[in-house]
Amino acid sequence: MKKIPAPAPEYLGPAAHTSPGSNKPIYRIVIHSAVCPCLPGWAKKIAAYFRNESAGGSAHYVVDPAEEFQVVYDSVIAWHAPPNSHSLGIEMCDYPGPLPGDKPGSALWKAAKRVWRWRKLEQRQMLRRTAALTAQLALAYDVPLRWCNPRQLQNGMHGITSHANVSKAWHQSVHWDPGFWPRRRFMKMVRAEAEKLQVVSSMQRHPARGEQPGPADRR
Repeated sequence: MKKIPAPAPEYLGPAAHTSPGSNKPIYRIVIHSAVCPCLPGWAKKIAAYFRNESAGGSAHYVVDPAEEFQVVYDSVIAWHAPPNSHSLGIEMCDYPGPLPGDKPGSALWKAAKRVWRWRKLEQRQMLRRTAALTAQLALAYDVPLRWCNPRQLQNGMHGITSHANVSKAWHQSVHWDPGFWPRRRFMKMVRAEAEKLQVVSSMQRHPARGEQPGPADRR
């Protein structure tokens, strides 16, 4: 994979809770759900929540259907999916299923019914934004464009995963997010976005004959 610059969305940090030490190198990108409505404006609200001392954690990025923000710099260890070091956390503004309070015996049924939400326009827009952000981070930090299950994480495999898989791999948290979601579709989108980014990067590095070179080519 060709390396490209890391994304730089608007920074709304710092988060109240981070850990000392360097977060680099980056080995995995962890996808979360922020347990909030999937609507424009909620990424900013979650970013503000992470700045509050009462927040129970933090994440590097928050994404809703219209915007994405950075709350913790990539080099800083956020509190998102322990063990937290060498990983980047992306919070999607979404209610994962099953939810706390679901009655025993009916949680899977309720969660399955919630899968329809990913057909909504807002959910699709957020998924595209999250995929584009994930692709750019993966290319910037040489994170393989592959999905990692709990056993693969335990065996030291690097890649993209969920908070649920991190919880199952190391048992340092009990979170299940992002719940039922279109993971295979998401990974296809991530790879497609990475391909587009690499094509654009290649064109910027090697402009066609006769075209005016860009700023990077004038050095």
